Amino acid sequence: MIKWKSGLDVAANVAILCVCILIGVIGVKKFLLSDPRNVVDMPKKGSQIELDGVSWGRADRTLVLALSTRCRYCNDSADFYRRLAPVAAAAGVPVVAVFPQSIDEARAQWASQNLPLTGVDFTQVSGGGLPVSGTPTLILVDRKGVVLRAWAGKQPASGEAEIIHAVQQ
Repeated sequence: MIKWKSGLDVAANVAILCVCILIGVIGVKKFLLSDPRNVVDMPKKGSQIELDGVSWGRADRTLVLALSTRCRYCNDSADFYRRLAPVAAAAGVPVVAVFPQSIDEARAQWASQNLPLTGVDFTQVSGGGLPVSGTPTLILVDRKGVVLRAWAGKQPASGEAEIIHAVQQ
């Protein structure tokens, strides 16, 4: 009986160890190795976006940044936004930063990362205000709010260059 009980203890310990390893592998894949650009929903080219308080007609194109103060990839992209803001201003493309948090919280987060506040309009949306399921999402729209291009997640250098080129056109 003692051999049987000791064998059962060993089997239980091995099973617990296997479950822990499996949970660890899943956690690493999901949180550390996941691609930040894997966003399920983002606006399709040609779809129209409506945001309360935002007038698309003031310029031929507008760049919408769907961000969150709690988004790791948004914070990791701060250097890119720092380079992007003056490019958009020089091209005459207004920037609208859309946050689910309050405008005050969004401005404070933006300023804490030394991002330019001038030339950027901040707005707050809740729920389904934008057709995106993740942040950061960048959306270039025309003067009617029709989506011209959209990018999701933290962009690699090639993606950043593509966005800057699209804004400059």
